[in-house]
Amino acid sequence: MNTQSLRRAALTALGALTLTTLAPAGASCFLFICSLEATGGLATNGQVDAIYREVLGRPSSVQERSLWATRGYRDDALSATQENQVRAELTRNLHAPGAAAILTDLTRRVFFDAMGGTPHPNNPFFKLLGKLAQKPDSTYSSLLAFTRTYLQDPQIDGAREGLIRAAFMRSLGRTASTADLTYWQANIKANGTTYQEVMRAAQDWVLAAGNEAEFAALIRRAFKAAGRADPTNAQIVQIRLANQDTRRTFDGWKTFIQRF
Repeated sequence: MNTQSLRRAALTALGALTLTTLAPAGASCFLFICSLEATGGLATNGQVDAIYREVLGRPSSVQERSLWATRGYRDDALSATQENQVRAELTRNLHAPGAAAILTDLTRRVFFDAMGGTPHPNNPFFKLLGKLAQKPDSTYSSLLAFTRTYLQDPQIDGAREGLIRAAFMRSLGRTASTADLTYWQANIKANGTTYQEVMRAAQDWVLAAGNEAEFAALIRRAFKAAGRADPTNAQIVQIRLANQDTRRTFDGWKTFIQRF
């Protein structure tokens, strides 16, 4: 484990771009990074939004996109040069004096998204991740890329098992089976698959054709967790037909059942 993977994955800040920010009324913003409490509508899948996901690991907000738009950087109409400028400026914002709390929060989210748990301050890998986060060109994406190399380390079967179990419990409300553990241990070793990716795969798998029995078992667990009587087969079929493309965590299914 070394910093070469980070260097390869890290983004190169391109060009100097000096921009003055004026936050919209009521928003709490540090340069081009606004607080989650002031984000308003999220996610457009536009170019600015994609860069926020890359650098900060989250969608952009209305306020943030407005800051860029007033300077001629529209979310859906950036040139290649403008994309590089937005990326470089946002990366500089992340590492600017006064952004320490933002960078610390981002580092914790990288750890959680990769490992599926809240890091202890003395966790050796979290400490290493924190040091790498101090590099001026580090971003959410580059740090997550580094965690993938760590997840592929043949000596951390225990850490991989922990994230697999956490992903299955959160997505399906059950423990991972021996077959689940065997499959995902191999997958993570080969690909550096993260906790969030294992969780999403489990959510998609339970909705796939041919997995009706697993879906029925999930719904029965959700009914029980919600304090409801065991559902009928007709109710399970009704729920499946109405939610064929709906990805939820187990808590999300429990909330759905409480309102069903």
